[in-house]
Amino acid sequence: MAIARCELCENPKGRKQTYVLPVEPVGYPLSSTICGSQGCENAAYIWLTEDERNEYYDGRRVFAFATAAVKVRVKDDALMG
Repeated sequence: MAIARCELCENPKGRKQTYVLPVEPVGYPLSSTICGSQGCENAAYIWLTEDERNEYYDGRRVFAFATAAVKVRVKDDALMG
């Protein structure tokens, strides 16, 4: 499951997931996607797991967060490859 983190908060390290690719949500940096780090309210990138990265490269653009409370649409151009 994807996770939202800003550029100031470090590369996310999950307990069960490894996040490998940051992508911008549609509208970034003016999107409603905000960093999930406690106390941070900066605009966030969407960090994808390895499986999600592969799906992204295959054309998928909508990803869910672990709680399934919301999904996010990302831009077509990844930040890192």
